[in-house]
Amino acid sequence: MNLKIISAGAGSGKTYRLTQEMVALLASGKVKASGIIATTFTNKAAAELQERVRVKLLEDGLSNEANDLANALIGTVHGLGVKLLKRFAFEAGVSPELDIIADEDQQFMFNQSLSVVLTNRRVQEMEELSSRLGLNKSDRYKTDWRKILKDLTEIARANNFSKQTLDKSKQLSFSTFCQFLDKEKNRPAEEWNALLAKELEEAITRLDNNEDTTKVTANGVKALRELKGELKFRGELYWHQWVKLTKIKVGAKSRDDMAPLSEFANEHLGHAGLREDLKAFIFNIFDLSQKAIEEYSRYKKSRGLIDYTDMEVLVNQLLDEPLVLGILQEEIDLLMVDEFQDTSPIQLEIFLKLSKIAKHSIWVGDPKQSIYGFRGAEPALMNAIIEQQGGLKKENILAYSWRSREDIVNATNAIFTRAFSEMPVEQVALKPKRCQQATGDSSNTENEPAEVGKALVHWHFQYDGEGRKPGKAWLNPCIAESVRTLLERGPSILPKACPDPSGGGNGCRKIRPGDIAILCRSNRNCLDMADALHRAGLKAAISRAGLLGTTEARLVLACLKFILNKYDSLSIAEIMLLAADLKIEEIIEDRLAHLGQKEEGAPDARWGEGNAFIGQLNELRPRVVELSSAEILTLLLEELDLRRIIVSWGNVEQRLANIDVFIKLSLQYEEACNRLHTAASLGGFLLWLHELENNEKDMQGAGENPQAVNVLTYHKSKGLEYPVVICHSLDQPLRDDVWGLTIVPEKEEVDLDNLLGNRWLRMWVNPYADQFRNTKLAERIDGSEAKKEKRKAALKEEARLLYVGITRARDYLVFPTFHKQPLWFNRVYNNGKEEVPVLDASSDLSPWEWEGEMMALDTEVFYYPADFGHCEAEQEDVFILEKPSGRVGHLPFSVDKLEVAGGLDLEESNYHSPLSLPEVAERQLVGKAIVSYLNSYKNEIRKDGLLEMAGRLILLQKVEDLVEADQVLQLSAAFDTWIENEFEVKNILQNFPLSTHFDGQFFETKIDLLLETAGGFQIILHSNFVGEQKARLKKTREMAGELAAMKGAVRAFFGVVSVGVFLNFVLYGTVVKVEI
Repeated sequence: MNLKIISAGAGSGKTYRLTQEMVALLASGKVKASGIIATTFTNKAAAELQERVRVKLLEDGLSNEANDLANALIGTVHGLGVKLLKRFAFEAGVSPELDIIADEDQQFMFNQSLSVVLTNRRVQEMEELSSRLGLNKSDRYKTDWRKILKDLTEIARANNFSKQTLDKSKQLSFSTFCQFLDKEKNRPAEEWNALLAKELEEAITRLDNNEDTTKVTANGVKALRELKGELKFRGELYWHQWVKLTKIKVGAKSRDDMAPLSEFANEHLGHAGLREDLKAFIFNIFDLSQKAIEEYSRYKKSRGLIDYTDMEVLVNQLLDEPLVLGILQEEIDLLMVDEFQDTSPIQLEIFLKLSKIAKHSIWVGDPKQSIYGFRGAEPALMNAIIEQQGGLKKENILAYSWRSREDIVNATNAIFTRAFSEMPVEQVALKPKRCQQATGDSSNTENEPAEVGKALVHWHFQYDGEGRKPGKAWLNPCIAESVRTLLERGPSILPKACPDPSGGGNGCRKIRPGDIAILCRSNRNCLDMADALHRAGLKAAISRAGLLGTTEARLVLACLKFILNKYDSLSIAEIMLLAADLKIEEIIEDRLAHLGQKEEGAPDARWGEGNAFIGQLNELRPRVVELSSAEILTLLLEELDLRRIIVSWGNVEQRLANIDVFIKLSLQYEEACNRLHTAASLGGFLLWLHELENNEKDMQGAGENPQAVNVLTYHKSKGLEYPVVICHSLDQPLRDDVWGLTIVPEKEEVDLDNLLGNRWLRMWVNPYADQFRNTKLAERIDGSEAKKEKRKAALKEEARLLYVGITRARDYLVFPTFHKQPLWFNRVYNNGKEEVPVLDASSDLSPWEWEGEMMALDTEVFYYPADFGHCEAEQEDVFILEKPSGRVGHLPFSVDKLEVAGGLDLEESNYHSPLSLPEVAERQLVGKAIVSYLNSYKNEIRKDGLLEMAGRLILLQKVEDLVEADQVLQLSAAFDTWIENEFEVKNILQNFPLSTHFDGQFFETKIDLLLETAGGFQIILHSNFVGEQKARLKKTREMAGELAAMKGAVRAFFGVVSVGVFLNFVLYGTVVKVEI
């Protein structure tokens, strides 16, 4: 296996190195473009890589290779998989017309499959088990068993677990948890409950009759009475209530009276019912998952569908086929894998199989940035592959940081060489290219400007008040206020695309809100931080749920609902409130007046018809009958000019971003209907939006702009960079719970020939909800090997996550702290010891040392009160176009005829007797031959030539039996005589092509004969029309619009006033003069 693994730390120029590697192989001829497979984490990264390679090839004069690059397969893992399956559809046993289920449709289809599996009895059983095990105790600790079921199903499918593996996992999950329980007591449930009732009654009696009058004892007795009532009412206590009995606090004088009940309650770990509930829940989840997988597979197969997990499994199986491997081995010159640390085990196995047959394989990534464990990424597998390859070669470790300033790079080195002590230093530490003092190796040619402050910043917030210190939520407004102070001070940053200092200036500019990113641990933390910024008068760029609850969305929804139902009075009221700018009192009065009129027998009129805005909507209703929901939305936004109303409410960028999201949702709805083969309608769109809102998936626009502070999670920040990064949530506790689903390896060593084997899936359930801490069960689990492994994995996971966050910073890195220790930061730096502080608010020196130099901090202590009040954000001027004047009629660009008002004056004259022809259809062809002759006739042609030309034209129309060439010449001569008698001709223009603009429109035609005479211009058109005089005059009137347009065009083109119009009916030797 010719595999090269490149270690690329954050900001070390990974994409540049990928580009260089691919270009070098293409230039050498060892690799052809059509033989390249390159996978990236996102489509955006794939497009960037392809563009960079193409540009580099063109710069090196390799234009042929640059053109051939379009044949390379560069995209995401899923994109690669789909193309392989379509190509080898027969071998994979699928249709070549693959229909992949979109991620947003997968849940819908899975739920439909699950509904077949879940009987009412099974649902009721799972709900009862969930209650007894405390999964429904409160919103904060609620765990929906359906989510556990879906997660287990996804993990099982993504890791290709067999039925046998899942059966083994079910048994092991229960048996391994039983080791933490007491030996089962031979006591039936009725006896347990009777003894519990007795102990409760006796404990309450003892506590009531002793001399302890403290409040804590009174509260304890109250809690006991409540539990006694529940036991009597329900006949049993839940397990978290059993353990609560062991933790109820009473005064010192009452502890002996409480002891017997506590001791008895602690015996519940030997209760057979606890084992039965745990076993039933675990077994049911595993059994249901297998049935759900089978039903989901049947559902998809019957409809010819697969999802992305199926695709990965099928591709993995496909690569075991010798025929497929043989074909691909001949074709694949280069396999390039970007961000390999983020791949799932099954994707990793696919890449390993492809690497074995590819002539060249290059994997680029950074195990320190593997933060997607919740998606299935396993750093242990990456490390095993690196070890199998003999470790990383020095030349394949990117050594320089091109992103961050020198102090940020050195501090990162100092922190994470300790956190990742098991890794060689050279795989962790980077050398800065942005140096304070410019050198020959630095990327900057001059020293850092004096305006740029210290790169490392420590903000410490001190409570400026009396009494109890504020809680954890106080940190958010402290950070918000400090950000506002930072912006007011206006420190300088060095933008990525700064001007060359040698050209004048130093490339600096003042900081803007959009330069700042606040990183939080969870989405909930992000929302709280964004709210604090808003209260501080700052805008926050964050994507959060609640789009349909915003004022702008309410207005749009009200308009859509009214279009759907003209009797929707609630929508009318909202339109009046938001669009017509009426007060609520006025709307209520108007509604009551309308209802009063109806009671008095007034003519039936709909409420709101007199309102101008409602009137506009009523006018639009007939136009939306055949429009889609997206088209209706666009029509309302444009015709009603809703954006102009919305921007008048302030917070313009956010509101307009929300409208853009609304438009995207309408398109997504129609795409979903197409995928699911269902009808799309306005009513369906409104129901679909309602479902999004109920599931909190109606995400608002992020509102990203230079005047908004970026707020996002550490996970979402991966791959991004910001001039200023504030590392929030540093006080987070370690997430080392053993509950839920965990993949357990059966061997310490990873078998690279069987990455998906030798593993099982463990599921443990917490039966105590929020009562777990300080219990016998907690003590036993904390001392277990499973807990140690979970803690070890959690410490590494949070170290990698903090590494990602810290390395996002370009110019300034800020650590905010308050009276609570930054436990997360402490653990990362001190190998899991969170009690040892890292940051000292009283010192400008950090504990970080790199290459013999201590890192300096810009430490500042802020004194803040408990309540910060509320500041309104400054509203900026908004540039909007002038209000449109409404619908305006416009003439068509071109015209072929004009409207002729009034009657026509027609004057008919004869220049030759009508041709004597039989009553046959070919008469029109005779006329066509004559018209062709007249359009080709020239005076200078001799008579014998004219006879020959007339004869050819007659033969061409196949009417030689109806007319002679002499007859045509006689008619032509008579027509010429008529012209000589009627006009004093100066110039003859035959077959004259005319194109001109007049009266604001374009007109184009060909005039058979245009005569320039002493009295002006004369237009003569030849016609082969067949009909008596009455019919000929009717035909002339029908052509009046076209003739009028010709007349106007000639006037405009030649600049004359007098223009005559004549129609020559050649079969009858008649000319009709048309007075228009």
